[in-house]
Amino acid sequence: MDPKTLKRYRLEFPILQKKTYLNTCSLGALSKRSISAMNEFFDLWSELGASAWYEIWLGELATLRASFASLIGAKPQEIAILPSVSVALSSVATAIDYSRRDRVLTTELDFPTVAYQWLVKRRQGVRVEFLASEDRIHVPLEAYEQSIDEKTALVATSRVFFTSGYIQDIQAITEIARSQGAYMLVDDYQATGQVPLDVKEMGIDFLVTGGLKWLLGGPGIAFLYVRQDLISKLEPMVTGWFAARNQFEFNPKEFEYRQDAARFEFGTPALAAVYAARAGLEIVHEVGAESLRKRTSLLTSHLIDQARQRGMTLRVTEREEDRAGIVMLPMDNPARVVKELAQRDFIVDYRPGAVRVSPYFYNTTDENEALLDEIEEILSVAKPSFK
Repeated sequence: MDPKTLKRYRLEFPILQKKTYLNTCSLGALSKRSISAMNEFFDLWSELGASAWYEIWLGELATLRASFASLIGAKPQEIAILPSVSVALSSVATAIDYSRRDRVLTTELDFPTVAYQWLVKRRQGVRVEFLASEDRIHVPLEAYEQSIDEKTALVATSRVFFTSGYIQDIQAITEIARSQGAYMLVDDYQATGQVPLDVKEMGIDFLVTGGLKWLLGGPGIAFLYVRQDLISKLEPMVTGWFAARNQFEFNPKEFEYRQDAARFEFGTPALAAVYAARAGLEIVHEVGAESLRKRTSLLTSHLIDQARQRGMTLRVTEREEDRAGIVMLPMDNPARVVKELAQRDFIVDYRPGAVRVSPYFYNTTDENEALLDEIEEILSVAKPSFK
């Protein structure tokens, strides 16, 4: 990205003018474009009231579906819009038949909400099994090969692990799952927007993600992709009026599922969040998936190199092509370090035993170095040791 273009995009995000923001993995920076889009929604609400639903807002939902679908290589009818990944997962979890296949396979590196949806189904006979990680960075492909069998209903795992930034070979895992007749569900929250993908090429059955992080849309909007030929075969046991085929007939005595992925939806979506998400995706498309990947990879590698030159220990994979935009710095009391950094206008996050730094395309190498300077100063005062 040339300096002029970078400067233009940095001006798009007000927080970058006030703070060093290296925390997109937790929450993408808010853009002026999303602020303007939400104001557009409020203006329409003020001027048109409920009539905006029929004249404009249903069209906004269709636009958002199409925008996200094009990012992942899907069709708009394969996309459901939901308020969170937890809701999306619960909808999928209730649509699967566990009578002949009762195993759900995940890993100990996945975000907890992935497992929670199936742990609560243990009373229904569902068995949840966790693949281990010896290095806390990745799970070997061989572990999937050894564990997925004819009793596995579903493999549910992340494309990028939230505590290591490791990019899994999802296509290979999907092929293993499919060879045993199991579904493949991908939690893509830590990847969509910074690491390109094509769901058709990878053969994925379900994918969940949201606008909160790398898609720059903030909270309130999650996306569920369901492979076209599965939609008519699955009937979620949790539902709402947006999943009804004849939604605007308002018939309480009859229910038919919609014929597209919207059958996995629930109730009325938060329209302000829809507008924010649409504007965030506009920026992602504008920069381009490949450019986002190259830029983030450059910043991540620079941060890792600089940290190693300072003698810091890192929890990252060695191969650059396996890294997403997440860098873990193991240390004592990371919560205190993150709090002190915030007081100095450096925004990062922590997870158990490590400070987590997540640069995105709008960040700079100068910000990487300034952050490491601050961490060194904080640690030198308190004198905790790197692990």
